[in-house]
Amino acid sequence: MANIVAFDPTHFEWLVQKFGLRQAWLNILATRIAFAGPKFEYILKDPLFKAAAPLEVDLLAGLSIGEVGVLYEYCIAHLDPSSRKANGQFFTPDDVSKFMVAHTRTFPKGRWLDPCSGIGNLSWHLVNAQKDKEKFLIQDMVLSDKDGLALEIARVLFTLSFQKNHPALYNEVKNSFVPFDFLSVADSGQPTLFSGGALKVIPSHDYVIVNPPYLGLKKEDSRFETAKAKDLYAYFLENIIKTSKGFVSVTPQSFTNADKFSSLRSLLISRYPTLKIYTFDNIPGNIFYGVKFGSANSNSANSMRAAITIASLSPGKHEITSLIRWKSSERQVMFRNLDRFLSEPGFSATYFPKVSANFAALFKQVQNRPALGTLLSSKPTPHVLYVPSAPRYFISALKKPVSRSSMKTIYFKNAQDMERAYLLLNSSFMYWWWRVRDGGMTLALETIVSLPVPDFTPDYKLIEELEKSEISNIVYKKNAGALHENVKHNRELVFKINQLVVPKFAKKLSLTHENSDLAHLGDLELSA
Repeated sequence: MANIVAFDPTHFEWLVQKFGLRQAWLNILATRIAFAGPKFEYILKDPLFKAAAPLEVDLLAGLSIGEVGVLYEYCIAHLDPSSRKANGQFFTPDDVSKFMVAHTRTFPKGRWLDPCSGIGNLSWHLVNAQKDKEKFLIQDMVLSDKDGLALEIARVLFTLSFQKNHPALYNEVKNSFVPFDFLSVADSGQPTLFSGGALKVIPSHDYVIVNPPYLGLKKEDSRFETAKAKDLYAYFLENIIKTSKGFVSVTPQSFTNADKFSSLRSLLISRYPTLKIYTFDNIPGNIFYGVKFGSANSNSANSMRAAITIASLSPGKHEITSLIRWKSSERQVMFRNLDRFLSEPGFSATYFPKVSANFAALFKQVQNRPALGTLLSSKPTPHVLYVPSAPRYFISALKKPVSRSSMKTIYFKNAQDMERAYLLLNSSFMYWWWRVRDGGMTLALETIVSLPVPDFTPDYKLIEELEKSEISNIVYKKNAGALHENVKHNRELVFKINQLVVPKFAKKLSLTHENSDLAHLGDLELSA
């Protein structure tokens, strides 16, 4: 977003403070229309602009739809810092929109709906990709949102962008911008499922392109089949699944594994023969550019790990990538090479394994092995390991506790099982499994106990090295004003453990700790 890197918010802050959000943006739009030329003057005759006062400077000149979206959200956050977080809304960057639109080309002809369009970041790129943009906008595109002002902004911007052969396009596309609350209706899965029922009032469509809100709720909404998720995202996706032949959506990556989303996963795999899911880590690069407004958190970066999901009724496969990590400088290379990470590990309502193509063979090899949970004792024993719960770039299992606030304590039935687990949990295999099974902010006990146990014989010399490393490789990280201890074993030791535990994949697994999958996965033949 080069045009707003040096963005000075002073003008926008002054406008929204003086006129209020709505009138400020009507003035901004009236100015944009006036600067756009005589053929657009008819728009200003709309009663909407009756009280609009054009400004001396066109504040939207040269900005992309995504950049205008940033400015609109900035204004909302400036007036009410809690509103954006309360609505669970995050804008869609232009390159993400283009990537998503590219996938719409695989769908048959039909009518597209963006059910929470905002000012139209996603839909603009979908229209722009069409040969006859005006015809598509009039006949095959519907933008819907409960934010009426956002829709009014979108209608103006789309007209200015796409008017060519229709001299009154602004008037012709009125029915393509529909104020509607997508969650005002629901179908809980009773006999009317897929037969219309309450969902008939949703604007007519065949397919959906969407960046839905992500917001955890305090209470379940019993109107929805996915009620236990207690998340706006799940409810949005449920309505989409039950009314559309397919969709392209931004999603939180947590839907692939979190227990609360099991009913959503079940709906997806039972409804769509084709599912393609790209999942993204949030370090060091972030799919949402790290822009966050309206948060009290001192960290200005958006910390959400996101995914992009494509679903279709057409015959196909259920595919997914690993939780991809990349550097900011590799962003465009990453987008061009995403398909090379796809694999078919097999989906279930329990979870969608995030496995890249170069680890598909490993996953197949271990997925039916006994789990670590079979070695554990439900009661305290002398055979105990301590596992810090912050797995960011590595995971350690320790025989002695360290000083930190979050740590799992696991007990084993006997010393031999503990030593086997000691090696296994300190290997890159455990770290890889966490990224396959979860990949969130912390290491859950469920992920630890689900770890497959490969067939290997414990090496007591390596165990001695690990014990010494616990003393010599203590590291500290400051969080919430307190220092938290951990142990970070050196790479050479971890590699030797990898060679013992999963020898065929030892080198590849060692690379999973790096901060870029793109820079180290040469076997995928990445395109520059």
